[in-house]
Amino acid sequence: MLVISVLENKEKREVTVKCTGENFLITLSDYLSLGISEGDFLSEEKAEALEYAAKKLSCIKSAFSMLSYNDMSSGKLKRKLSQKHEKDIAETVIEMLLERGYLNDEALAYRYAESFYESKKWGPARIRNELYARGFGSSDINYALEQFDGIDHSENIKTLLEAKYSKAQLSDRDTARKAAAYLYRQGYESSDIYEIINMIYQE
Repeated sequence: MLVISVLENKEKREVTVKCTGENFLITLSDYLSLGISEGDFLSEEKAEALEYAAKKLSCIKSAFSMLSYNDMSSGKLKRKLSQKHEKDIAETVIEMLLERGYLNDEALAYRYAESFYESKKWGPARIRNELYARGFGSSDINYALEQFDGIDHSENIKTLLEAKYSKAQLSDRDTARKAAAYLYRQGYESSDIYEIINMIYQE
């Protein structure tokens, strides 16, 4: 494979390497690492490395495009990237983004947990399931949930309960059981749930 021309975009720190039959857009860093120049005839190994560098930059662009719409965990981003790009390239890009601080699973998991608790009034168990579904690892989830250690969930439970059931409805045993099941699905423990239901009924 012959390198016909090399065009550097200093602003974007990208390089277009035009070869016989194909053009490759790669990062300036990868171009310098490859050590190729206009007029070089690339060995099979160098040609494969050039192709890999182009695929990597394409994956990087996809990653930043996805992150521009929504914050997401490295796990979720890797799954989405792997749908369009080779798995090993997606993993390499994720590692790079983590190293450079573009992804921070611990901080993001914490913010999500805080938001779910305050805006949706979800309990720790549901928050844990939601964070897991969003691709966060166990250590990041545990860190995020530490903020709820020792917290009294009464206000959240009461808010959810009063938005769905009246005091009169809760006087019915079957309705009270349905209410408890609903609150359990929202992530709260049975002991806390029945304490609030009994409190409301006795008011």
